[in-house]
Amino acid sequence: MTTSAGDARADRAAARATGIGIGLLAFMIVWLVGARVTERIWDPPSSALVALVVSVVVGIVVALVAAHRLAVRQLSETK
Repeated sequence: MTTSAGDARADRAAARATGIGIGLLAFMIVWLVGARVTERIWDPPSSALVALVVSVVVGIVVALVAAHRLAVRQLSETK
């Protein structure tokens, strides 16, 4: 089965959207695990803030890396 090359702009948008979805999934997992771990280390007000900051940073980094990798893969397949 052969496929024709798609619109490069649409492929980049799809790669970014998928990367954002992966980043949100990472955010949720880190938030759940981080909240439980930080509760055991710090008191409740501090633990929630630490878990939130760590999960936001991890979610953003994962989203950017996943979107970049998918965009590079899409561009290499269209060439």
